Amino acid sequence: MKFNFKIWIEDKDGKPVMGKGGVTLVKAILDSGSIAKASEEMNVSYKFAWQYIRRINGEIGGIAMRKGGKNAGGTEIDPKVLRIVRLYEQAQEEVKRVLEKYSQLLEEEMKQ
Repeated sequence: MKFNFKIWIEDKDGKPVMGKGGVTLVKAILDSGSIAKASEEMNVSYKFAWQYIRRINGEIGGIAMRKGGKNAGGTEIDPKVLRIVRLYEQAQEEVKRVLEKYSQLLEEEMKQ
């Protein structure tokens, strides 16, 4: 047995803005340069990815989407968004370390 968790960033009203999937999507866009390519790599629909990016952009900003056809469009990610992604990943790692400690204590308790 072990403790487990999921974390996400919420807006002031408690609505989710970005979680693990959003972080993965932002990183895929950074690598590929476009929402279309990133959604394809992640096996999600373009519409889903585009709506997710709009939600992130509406709260955080820093994601510039350029319309265009072949070789004309693309998406640029501002360094601010990347810093927020890093903060998310650091928070996730810290929570993971704490829960690993308590999972070990739980396992010891279960042996008694």
